[in-house]
Amino acid sequence: MGVFKEEAHTFETIAKNSKRIFNDAADLGYPYVDNKPDNNVKQLIESINGLKKLDKKFPDEKLFIRNRQSWGTRGTYTRGVSLDVIIFWEQNNGNDCGTKYHISFNKLNPKHPSNLHKGNDSFISVDIERHIEPT
Repeated sequence: MGVFKEEAHTFETIAKNSKRIFNDAADLGYPYVDNKPDNNVKQLIESINGLKKLDKKFPDEKLFIRNRQSWGTRGTYTRGVSLDVIIFWEQNNGNDCGTKYHISFNKLNPKHPSNLHKGNDSFISVDIERHIEPT
């Protein structure tokens, strides 16, 4: 299952390079400008889109992309989309074992008073955890 190492590396790069978003909260994210994403952001989006295509191509297999949600409106301080990406690496005792990447795309209102990154209007947050489910 080493096929998905590049995707995992992309998600983990975003997580490792995250910074504190607000001066009054502990939220972390990878800052970027929405209409000028850097290569890390482009690679993350390409990885997610590639996994979506695999989900459509192999509908009888376990899905990579799960739990998509959206929140907020233009008038709120933040709005965005989140999803889980699950990559299974091995099977053990009748379980599929892997990594879950909870990825959130957050678009900030530029008038948000506690935003620490005034030159950026968007953030990606990646939370990483071990994932186990029955085969």
